[in-house]
Amino acid sequence: MSKINKLVIIGCAGVGGPAAMMAKKVDPSLDVTVIREEENFLTRCATPYISVERATVEASVKDDGMFHAVGTKLVNVKATSIDRKEKTVTTADGEVYPYDKLILATGGRAIVPPIPGVDLEGIFTLRTSRDAVNIRDWVNEKKARNAVVYGAGATGLEMASVLAEKGLKVTMVVRSYIGRTVSLDVDMSNELQKYYEEKGVIIRSREVITEIEGEKEVKAVVLSSGDKIETDMIILSLGVRPNIELAEDAGLGIGEYGLEVNEYLQTSDPDIYAGGDLIEYEHLITKKPILGQIRPNAVIGGRIIAKNVQGYKIEFPKLLNSFAAKLFDKSIASVGVTEAIAREEGFDIFVTKQAAKSKHVMMDGGKPYTVKLIFDRDTKRVIGAQIIADDERSVRYIDVIALAIRNGCTALDLTTLRCAGQPELSPEPSAEPITIAAEGAFKELYPLP
Repeated sequence: MSKINKLVIIGCAGVGGPAAMMAKKVDPSLDVTVIREEENFLTRCATPYISVERATVEASVKDDGMFHAVGTKLVNVKATSIDRKEKTVTTADGEVYPYDKLILATGGRAIVPPIPGVDLEGIFTLRTSRDAVNIRDWVNEKKARNAVVYGAGATGLEMASVLAEKGLKVTMVVRSYIGRTVSLDVDMSNELQKYYEEKGVIIRSREVITEIEGEKEVKAVVLSSGDKIETDMIILSLGVRPNIELAEDAGLGIGEYGLEVNEYLQTSDPDIYAGGDLIEYEHLITKKPILGQIRPNAVIGGRIIAKNVQGYKIEFPKLLNSFAAKLFDKSIASVGVTEAIAREEGFDIFVTKQAAKSKHVMMDGGKPYTVKLIFDRDTKRVIGAQIIADDERSVRYIDVIALAIRNGCTALDLTTLRCAGQPELSPEPSAEPITIAAEGAFKELYPLP
């Protein structure tokens, strides 16, 4: 194993923080410097809850003391350039930091569309604790009663939910349908949309905002249909653009969607690694480049990089983008490819769905959920799954299916899946939905000669 002396990490969110901690765990003597713009090491998924006062910044920030305790240096100044020949990083205050290995963890920034009026007050993106606090203060100080959420990614769905629960009238404007960007097919999305509408959220599907009206503050949005919606605030949830500028200026290879890396998360410079929202990944099923801008990808990537910079050769698993969210009192999850994407990619597929209850039928309080599985007819392997549940624990079955996809499990494999069973904790074994859904595919995929 090769020995390095100086590791520099640019960024301290999902990749940078875990990478710094793991690097010191592997080699406590390693000189680690973290250069960060972030105001703190934040659990970003807390931001929707901070914005409606269901969580605090203080509870969501990880104490810098954990870095100090292991001897990691923190530099709270923006990195402005990388000199690959001299192997140094320069910061905005003119300081220069040499490295043996460099980790880029610069993340991404929320996309702000070039809509007339988008610079008015009362229009927000949500990436940082500061963003969340600004939304919280606007709602409270302006006594906001109406909100428009533009986009239906994870943040958009969560913000629509928490704002509606806080008592605001929420309208979602969505280019397609509300589950598309979190990998729900139309049939599963229709259930989610009906539920949102029951909760009072207005869904304007297949529309875009063409103009935002107001003098100093936002007053209304104009839709592509010509309709106008009055509002006190707008949440922009249109995705995240990778912060590739530093890498681009350093001459590193840039892909279709983000910074290019190999299976070890090395960039085109073997002494520079990267992960998280910054990079493009290879999808396990389609083999195509894809963004993977969710925290689990970043955290695992950071840990792998911390080992690889010190001489290990650990491959980052091809991407499946497992996703889960709680929206009002309903939970959703997805992994792999949707039915629609599978067909677009030319897969010959077989799809099954199975309804279930979270408890044995003899027990009171069981809540319904639905599991959808997508199989590739040629290989008989499961390649995608979606779950909509009325309780939190059932949605975690998505992790079982994710592991099954990663390990190439077939429909036959899933028919023999044995989940731990207990009347208060799970369906009865004869009604376990993954195995029953797989049984629904068995006869089709394994016909007798």
